Amino acid sequence: MRAVALASILIVHFNATVTGYFTLPHKLFTSTLVQGIYLGDFGSSLFFIVSGASLALTTPPEQSPWQFYKKRAKAVYPLFWLAWVVCFSIRFISQPGYYAGAKTVTLVLTFLGLDNFAVAAGWVGMDFACVGEWFLGSILFLYLLFPLLQRALRRSPLLTWAVTLAVCIPIHMHGWDAGLVAVHIPEFLFGMTFLTLKDQMKVVLMPLLVSGLINLPVDEKLLCAMFSAFVFIALAAVAAPLMDKPLPRAVCAKAAKLSYAVFLVHHVLIQRLVRGFDLAALSRRDTAILFCVYLLATYAAAEALLWLQRWLREQKQVIFQ
Repeated sequence: MRAVALASILIVHFNATVTGYFTLPHKLFTSTLVQGIYLGDFGSSLFFIVSGASLALTTPPEQSPWQFYKKRAKAVYPLFWLAWVVCFSIRFISQPGYYAGAKTVTLVLTFLGLDNFAVAAGWVGMDFACVGEWFLGSILFLYLLFPLLQRALRRSPLLTWAVTLAVCIPIHMHGWDAGLVAVHIPEFLFGMTFLTLKDQMKVVLMPLLVSGLINLPVDEKLLCAMFSAFVFIALAAVAAPLMDKPLPRAVCAKAAKLSYAVFLVHHVLIQRLVRGFDLAALSRRDTAILFCVYLLATYAAAEALLWLQRWLREQKQVIFQ
C-alpha cells in the first residue's frame, strides 16, 4: 500500500514539474484518475489511510499520549531536519536572494515542519520550505488527534464516526481548513477502523464506496477519499498472495522502508533536474529517460540520507560513550 501511494506521489510531482505545473501536455503519465480525481490527492489519501492503519496496529492502547508524541517526533523530525539542512544549504547558495521575501518568524514554522502547510493554508505568503510539502503539516495534526481517536474507537466506534463526519465534512465543504486536515481525518480514521472490520463488512463496503463514487454530488477530495478507501480494501485483498512471492515482497518492503526519505527529497530533485531542459520541446522518449534518471537519483538520495542519519547516530553514541 505504501509502495502504491509512493509511486503515485513520485509520478504526479514528476508530471507537475515537466509540464510546467500542468501548463504543457502530459507526455508520459496521466495525472487524473476516475471521476476527475487528481493522482496526487489519491496518493496522499492512501498515505493517510495507511498511516492510520499502521499506527493502530503498532500503538499499544495503554501507551500514554506523551509517549506516543515522543515516539512520533523521533520518527519524523531527525530525518526531516537533516534533509532540510542539506536542501536549504544547496538552495541558499545556488539561488541567492531566493528567501528574501520570507519572514524570519516563519523559521519557527520551518523547524516544526509546518512552513509549507502554512503557505497552503494562507497563514503566510512566503516561507523557507525546501522539503516536507503540505503533507507533513497535515499528518502532524492527525498525529495529535490519534490518541483521542484511538480511545474513542475503543469506547464507541459508531459514535466516533458520527461525530467525525458531522464535524469534518462541514469544515471541509466550507473551506475553513483549506482542504488540508478535515477531509483527511475520516481517511485516517478509516485506516484505524479497518483492522477491526470483519471480512464480510469489507465486502459490503466495496459496492457502497463504488455507488458513492458514481452517484454522490460531492467534491473531488471527498470522492478521492472514497476511491482511496476502495483501493485500500482491494490492495488488502490481494496483498497476502502477492507478498508470498519474493520479488514483489522485496520491492514493496524496500519502497516502504525508503518512503519517508523519498518523500523528503524527491520533489527537490526533479525541480533541479529539469532546469537544463526546454520542457515544451521535451520528447516522449526523453521524458521517459528523465523519469528513469529521476527515480535513480531519488533512490540514491534517499539511501544517502538514511545512511547519513545512521552515521550521525553512531557518532553520537561514540561521543557519549
